[in-house]
Amino acid sequence: MLASIGFYLFRGFRTRSLRNLSVALGAHLDGTATREIVRQSLGNFFRDFVEIGVGLVVPSNEWRSEIPIIGRENLDAAINKGKGVIVLSAHLGNFFLIGSRLALEGYSVHVLVNQPNNGQFAKFMDDYRAKVQQKTIHARPRRDALRELGRVLRSNGLAIMIADEHRGGSGIHVPFFGHTVLARRGPATLALRTGAAVVPVYLVRGDRGLKLVIEPELQLVRAERTKAEIRENTLRITQWLEQTVRAYPGQWNWMNIHWQDLGKNSTVAKEQPVERVPY
Repeated sequence: MLASIGFYLFRGFRTRSLRNLSVALGAHLDGTATREIVRQSLGNFFRDFVEIGVGLVVPSNEWRSEIPIIGRENLDAAINKGKGVIVLSAHLGNFFLIGSRLALEGYSVHVLVNQPNNGQFAKFMDDYRAKVQQKTIHARPRRDALRELGRVLRSNGLAIMIADEHRGGSGIHVPFFGHTVLARRGPATLALRTGAAVVPVYLVRGDRGLKLVIEPELQLVRAERTKAEIRENTLRITQWLEQTVRAYPGQWNWMNIHWQDLGKNSTVAKEQPVERVPY
């Protein structure tokens, strides 16, 4: 019910999400299907916040039984390499609770976050993450964040990084759903600097509730630690993201895309491959 109401009240969310989804998958969806996916996306967002509140009162043993882990052996294999693990995720399913579910299994978990401008809300979220066993690393100042991330990985801990902030600023131009986005280079750069494994993880909704999916370690190029390798690895991360979003389009936040090769008012979807842009 909240999702249905919110779909009409949150005009900015609806408009931008419909546009981005149309650009990405419009060649394969009619208008009704597009609107339904955006409605599901907003519904997923509301459920996230309900589950965040529930997480404060539900006993740990219930969390473990209600949210099964698929592919834990993939994470353990990466940890056994001894150089830490970058847990690669996205604004998909209930990404807020990934660290909490992993912490219940005894893993040392830190989450890299961009602090909101509202200082009181930022403190509230920091306090919440502490209560649900997630340790926070602030993305700014950048030098402090890199120092703390390096410390976590050297101690063979887990650092959760969200890979789908395709907005303005600096980054690397890569193809995404047949168009160009500006992808963050942070996960690829950190992986090359530290030698940490990169393991995709997401908490999604299935027929029987939430499940934590841990995929095998992402294979990166690590021969020379050059800018070309950072770009190639950023491309591989983006390819993983596109594949995952295609599998769960109604559970992804379609707000986070700023297409680099389309005008602001463009609504036409083109499923044409984009030539790779030099670094």
